[in-house]
Amino acid sequence: MNIVVDTNVLISAVLWKGPPLDALKIIIEKYSLVQSQSTLKEFEKVIRREKFTRILEKRDLTAETIIEALITQSKLYNVSKKAELTAKKVKIEDVDDLIFIELAFEAGAKFVVSGDKHLLELGAVGNVRILNVAEFLRLGHVEEIVPDTV
Repeated sequence: MNIVVDTNVLISAVLWKGPPLDALKIIIEKYSLVQSQSTLKEFEKVIRREKFTRILEKRDLTAETIIEALITQSKLYNVSKKAELTAKKVKIEDVDDLIFIELAFEAGAKFVVSGDKHLLELGAVGNVRILNVAEFLRLGHVEEIVPDTV
């Protein structure tokens, strides 16, 4: 099963311990973390902010190593015009957040795990549920999420 994780949850997961990291570990171990060029570009822009660069330096890490690890752990999708056009129909206050909806449509993702209020306000878009980290972790414990079978 493909799952989209927005930038703020990913940043929290790679920089600190806690629920975002727990959710990311579950997604990587049991499901498939998906990314597009747009979501990777946004992640790279944010992780390179000075305040995060200092945190990475204290941990003897670089933005490059984090980005490389994220790419290695993700399935990459090229978002089609169809997915872009479908996402553009979604009424959302911050249209920059549509990159996560586009990716979810393209990848056939069941969930977007987010900390962004604009995305969370949507609740669901089509067959894609938008959950905060705590909601995702609760779902994982009651086995409502079923891993893909081979």
